[in-house]
Amino acid sequence: MVYPLWYLVALVGFWSLIPASAFILADWIKTGRLKLRQKHHQWIWAYLFMSVALAWATLFMFFPLAQAFYQSMTDFSLTSVTATRWVGLQNYLEILKDPFWWHTLWITFIYMVGTVPFGVLLSMFLAVQILKQPTTMQTFFKAALYLPGVISVVVTAAIMKWIFHSGNGFANALLHAFGLPPQNWFGDPNLAMPVLIALAWLSANGVGVIIYCAAIGNIPSTYYEVGELDGASNWTVFFSITWPLVKPTTIFVTIIGLIGAFQVFAPAMLITRGGPLNTTYFVNYHIYRTFYYENDFGLASAMAVLLMIVIVIVSVLNYRWLATDVEY
Repeated sequence: MVYPLWYLVALVGFWSLIPASAFILADWIKTGRLKLRQKHHQWIWAYLFMSVALAWATLFMFFPLAQAFYQSMTDFSLTSVTATRWVGLQNYLEILKDPFWWHTLWITFIYMVGTVPFGVLLSMFLAVQILKQPTTMQTFFKAALYLPGVISVVVTAAIMKWIFHSGNGFANALLHAFGLPPQNWFGDPNLAMPVLIALAWLSANGVGVIIYCAAIGNIPSTYYEVGELDGASNWTVFFSITWPLVKPTTIFVTIIGLIGAFQVFAPAMLITRGGPLNTTYFVNYHIYRTFYYENDFGLASAMAVLLMIVIVIVSVLNYRWLATDVEY
C-alpha cells in the first residue's frame, strides 16, 4: 500500500496536537491562562518526536490491520469480475467449519509446543554457561549464537536442504559412516516435523540468549555470594535465585517465542512446501496459499484475524501462568 507524503505529515501533526491540546487545556483549567508551563514545553517536544513513530505505526500497522478486518467481512478478490460484496461473518463461519483449517492450526500448535519450551530453557542454560566465561569468550559465544538469526532465511533454508538431502546430504553421509541406513528427512511424514523443530532449536535461540545474558548479568552478585556461604549447590542456586529473578524475562522470551512459532512460514515455504502429506502445513502457509493461489483475499484476511486472536489468547494465558511480582 502506497501513501502520499502528506498522509505522514498529517498524522505527525495529529499525534502531536493531541498531547499539546491536553497540556494547554490542563494549564488553562489550573491557572485560568492559555499559557504552557515550562515542563509542559519539554513534554510537548518529546511527544513531537514520538508522533513520528506513531504516525508510521498508524500508516503501516493500524491502517492495514483495520483494512484486514474490513476485508475479512467481504468476498474481495482481484480475479472476481463482480463488485466486492459485504458477507459479514460468512468467511469466519466457513473457516471454522473447515477441517483443514483446524489441521493447520494443530500442526502449528505442535510446532509451537516442540520449539518454545525447550528453546526458552536452552537459551537460559546457554546464557548461564556463557556468563561463566571470560569477557572475550562471552562476546564470541553471543556473536556465534546470534549469527544464524542475521543470515537470510533463504540461505539458511538452502543450507538445511543440503544437509538433510535424501541422497547425498551431510546427515545421511554421517549415518552411513556409522553403518546406519539413509533417511528421507523431509520426505518422511514421521521425520519432517521433528527435523524442523530441531532446526528451530539450533537457529532461533540467539536472541533469547542475549536477553537472558542481560537479565542474569543484572542480578546482584551478593545473592550468589550468600548462596555460596550457605553451601547451596549450583542447582539450588539456580532454582532459588536465578530462576525466580529472571521470571519476568522468561515471560517476555516465551511470548516472543509463541508469536514467532504461530507465525512460522519460511520452513514450509522454502523447504517442505507443507508436505509430506500436509504434516508441515502451517497456518501462515495456508493463509499465504489462500491469498496468492486462490486469490480469496476476504477468506485469507479472516484467517489472519483468527490467527491473531489465537496468538493473543495464548500469550495472555502464558503471561497469567508465568506472571510474577519478583523485584530486585
